[in-house]
Amino acid sequence: MFELLNRAGYETCAVGRLDMLTAEDWHDPESLTRHVDRYFGTTGHKGPGNYFADVRNTAFYRDGKPYSIPDGGYKTDLITDFTLDFLHQRDKTKPFLLYMSHYAPHWPLHAKEADIAKYRELYRNLGWDATREQRLKRLIEQGLLPADTKLAPRDPAAKPWSEAEHLDWEAERMAVFAAQIDCLDQSVGRVMEAIRGTNTLVFFLSDNGASDKAVVGPLDKGGLTWRADGIPTRVGNHPDILPGPGDTFVTAGPAWSALSNTPFRDKHTNYEGGISSPLIAWWPGVVKAGRITREPSHITDITATIFDVSGQPYPTDFNNRSVAPMDGKSLRPVLEGKPRNGHPSLCWATGGHKAVRMTHWKLVAAPKGPWQLYDLSRDRAETNDVAAEHPERVAAMARVFEQWHAN
Repeated sequence: MFELLNRAGYETCAVGRLDMLTAEDWHDPESLTRHVDRYFGTTGHKGPGNYFADVRNTAFYRDGKPYSIPDGGYKTDLITDFTLDFLHQRDKTKPFLLYMSHYAPHWPLHAKEADIAKYRELYRNLGWDATREQRLKRLIEQGLLPADTKLAPRDPAAKPWSEAEHLDWEAERMAVFAAQIDCLDQSVGRVMEAIRGTNTLVFFLSDNGASDKAVVGPLDKGGLTWRADGIPTRVGNHPDILPGPGDTFVTAGPAWSALSNTPFRDKHTNYEGGISSPLIAWWPGVVKAGRITREPSHITDITATIFDVSGQPYPTDFNNRSVAPMDGKSLRPVLEGKPRNGHPSLCWATGGHKAVRMTHWKLVAAPKGPWQLYDLSRDRAETNDVAAEHPERVAAMARVFEQWHAN
């Protein structure tokens, strides 16, 4: 997409996680330089990153040159500053394509103290159970979920808040996570202010749900510290390691991750908590503010929409390479408030988990587990398996999955 739109006269910029920006070697900054006008971020990594400091397994680049995080720098802010630099300096007579891929709120739990302080008292007073109930109520009131939606079952690894220990430390974990999102929200606001008054289509989404991963292994090893500056990193979800600073590596854990996924289950499945992400679209004069659509879509639809809106044809071959057919379907009719000829089915197969979506019906199975059937028009949290009531539908949808998986 970057290669094609660049040739069509678009100014292009990619910021943050620079995964798969070109069909060539996207780990190589020289390859990116050939196809993206400006970029800032990581071109692939061998482990997690640090929000405050350089680490040995993740190289940063700014417009093709190695980049080092400055003292006092924070990745979310640096990404935003670079994005605004592009938006202010670009040629205003040309269209542009901007891909802004933040790291936040991915672990580790690193955030600025001023942002953390806003949330300490809130989560210490509420805990994860009461907050999860409040979020479900708010989602229903806003029309984002059906009125009778129930919360997905509690993660077996998550205790009730009333039975949890070290509550100050637990609340600090969520306060830091919230601070990461707060800073991200500030970032989005700054970018949106820079493009107001322009004919720009904006998509905002997350790649998947919150991770319940407990923690990574040791990061300082082989006589070398993880951080390039030689400062050791304290790793682990233990009350003696307070999250937030750049010399720690702490994660949110299953209970807070379940809260972040409200009302769904955890990320590492093909239930909604692992594959469903809300998409926000902004396009002045086209997208009606506040309108909600429940049209099933897939991330590949974004590529199809960009080609549709830009008026650029999708090729069958490019630079002596055969190009795979377009998987996605344009969301332009949906953005315009019109019906579209959507996906007859959507299928997933990840780590032994499998799922197929057809209209409002979803068939899903855990590794080596039986198929379960859910009516997502009434049960977005997948709490009521109706497979036994609809055996013919289960069989038909299973055949669709097997045919897809075989190909």
